[in-house]
Amino acid sequence: MRKTMASIPLALTAALCGGAALAQEVASFTELYACRIDAERILLRATFDGSACWAVEKAGMAEPRGTIVAVHFPTTSTAEICTMQIVPVTTEQVIEVHEPVIDLDVTALDPENNDVAHGVIEASEGQGDCLEARG
Repeated sequence: MRKTMASIPLALTAALCGGAALAQEVASFTELYACRIDAERILLRATFDGSACWAVEKAGMAEPRGTIVAVHFPTTSTAEICTMQIVPVTTEQVIEVHEPVIDLDVTALDPENNDVAHGVIEASEGQGDCLEARG
């Protein structure tokens, strides 16, 4: 019986640590593209795995820190009941980001505001060409 009691704390510790590691992992975007249109705007295109019942809302941004700005894509649920099917969720938005910001720290959120995808990208210098490069 002594052996059994000693293994319980070890198993419990392993389970708790494993659960904490899983809770901290956030998927990467399957596509993340940023292109500077002009000195005040960037085209941001992102695709991530999510629900068929999610709609992406207008991007929100934090105050820039030097040449980087945090951007988040909130989502809302479009149905009360939805299948558990994972589908690609895509958004394409023009965001107002003044120079000298060129790096975007992008996060997609589920309807409960949990992180579901994260990535960092440097906006390429399109100077208007990126609007024609959609695809």
